[in-house]
Amino acid sequence: MMTKSAVDHLQGTVLSFFVKATDCGSAPKHSLVSAFIQVVPPDSFIPSFSQPQYSFTIPENTAVGTVLGSVYIGPGQTGFFTAVPGETTDSNQGATFQVEKETGLIRLLKPLDYEEVSSFRFKVATTARKDLIETVSTVDLEVKILDVNDNKPVFETNTYVATVMEGMPSGTRVIQVRALDPDWGSNGQVTYSLGLLLTYNPDLTKDTLSLAGPVTTSSIFAIDSKTGWITTVAQMDHEACSSYSFEVVASDLAESQPLSSTTVVTITVLDVNDNPPRFEREFYRGAVKESDPLGEVVAVLRTKDLDGTDQNRLVSFYITGDHNK
Repeated sequence: MMTKSAVDHLQGTVLSFFVKATDCGSAPKHSLVSAFIQVVPPDSFIPSFSQPQYSFTIPENTAVGTVLGSVYIGPGQTGFFTAVPGETTDSNQGATFQVEKETGLIRLLKPLDYEEVSSFRFKVATTARKDLIETVSTVDLEVKILDVNDNKPVFETNTYVATVMEGMPSGTRVIQVRALDPDWGSNGQVTYSLGLLLTYNPDLTKDTLSLAGPVTTSSIFAIDSKTGWITTVAQMDHEACSSYSFEVVASDLAESQPLSSTTVVTITVLDVNDNPPRFEREFYRGAVKESDPLGEVVAVLRTKDLDGTDQNRLVSFYITGDHNK
């Protein structure tokens, strides 16, 4: 606000009015704020701050009660200080900071959270009284908040469940895990790694997963550290092991004291009809009397099918070829 003409004829009065802010939307909205302007004599004392503005920087884990610094008025001047709150959280609406009346000390009154408010901007006023005339000056004050690694990555869900067909080639994508960290910069960047193998129940009669050394999560699956995509390391065999459960770890990239969290991934290997039924014996011999009636049992043939599901183990028998010679 600025004057448009001389105001000497208004000396000793207080001008009171509203300032209206209106947006340019199709249905304009507005808000009002009160303004008070005191017209004082030319020789009146008006206090002035030692700086045109003040700025402080503190970490978000600063303890409540900490003094950030102080605002000052010019040498030889006297006055008392007050914080001028705005209408938003970042303008000190909730009295996060206090300005001590006599000293101008800036004190933290409430806990900070960088993820909610990364900086505060508000005004500090100083009021002086001389010859029954009260005058006020204000200065802008900014408090910048530094992020601290106080949030660990959080997965979208506590457990992930996926399926993969047996026999798929190595490198097949199975499922993607995702974790979010609200911290800023490297404190909020997430990297993924495989954790403990929780469930692994192999069929010891099978040689398909006869791996060198102990079986670990990384000997069966791999994970992209940046994207969280989980892929197979080797072909899966349902008959060797029908499911796996393992942990995935999400860690942030904080330079000191990185934080992490885990989730459980369960992958079921779906059965494919990749095993033929096999007779228990290489040949069968039976006998029948020429007087036996039709339907008499001559021999019983038995087979085994190593597939994992009932549907794929269901066997049909039929006679083929001519073996009368």
